[in-house]
Amino acid sequence: MLHTASRRLGAVAATSALTAGALVALTAPAATAGVATNNYSCVNAVAGTIPVNVVTDVTLPPTAPAGFDVPADLLDVKNKVTIPNQAKALFTQFGVTKVDMTSFQLTLGEGTVGAGSLTVAPAAFVDNGNGTSTADVNGKNAAFSTPAAGTYAVNAPATYTLVATLGNGANAEFACTNAAAPTAVGSVTIDKNASTTEATPAKKVTPLGKKTKLKVVVDADNEVPTGTVTVMLGKKTVGKGVLNAKGKAKIALKKALPAGKTKVKVLYPGDDFTEKSKDKVVIRVR
Repeated sequence: MLHTASRRLGAVAATSALTAGALVALTAPAATAGVATNNYSCVNAVAGTIPVNVVTDVTLPPTAPAGFDVPADLLDVKNKVTIPNQAKALFTQFGVTKVDMTSFQLTLGEGTVGAGSLTVAPAAFVDNGNGTSTADVNGKNAAFSTPAAGTYAVNAPATYTLVATLGNGANAEFACTNAAAPTAVGSVTIDKNASTTEATPAKKVTPLGKKTKLKVVVDADNEVPTGTVTVMLGKKTVGKGVLNAKGKAKIALKKALPAGKTKVKVLYPGDDFTEKSKDKVVIRVR
């Protein structure tokens, strides 16, 4: 599918009623809480292995339009991160100034939902009294586009890199892996966009004996429709055309029409991002 700059959220949020509605949908509370708990083993060749528990809480919309350009910083990605007290002591010992989990990214289809800056100072970890300490490591989503229509799980990552910045400015990286399948934070249903099909004869009147040519434009929000449009006379196909990168097609009918007025239908069957639509055209021949 093809994005068009004129439809991108950042460019039209202030003026497009549809985009405003999509924003409301994306920020509305989900029907169920988007919370998941995942356990990771974070390994560094020198420091060894640190078990890290991450409880992620994200407010997800129950539905969103396909191919929608979601801007950065729209969704809150809240994480409660728990580490052993020994790990906190290790951070203190080596003068760690911050712990970075920016690569802890949630995914929706192939898009990244959660990214942004996920950093915390070791001093922010509060002792739980059971040998562990917990800190809030919160951030926002990265800009991403919603996938084709369907229902998708929003998943925590199977792997990510935890980066500890030492007092001397050097970084110690921990490769973090979830031994089990990551628990999904929740799910979102992606809906197709409504489309409109408009067809007009290339000439107001087609000369008798000549084949009529039609100009067809299929339009939709968020994505440029793709695929084939078909011209039907009753139940008979009298022309076909392929939409170009702008959602347009020029179709020459297979045969010349008789003198007078002939009504045809132009059908667009839809695609993975866009609903079907149709138009009726009266062709005049003399």
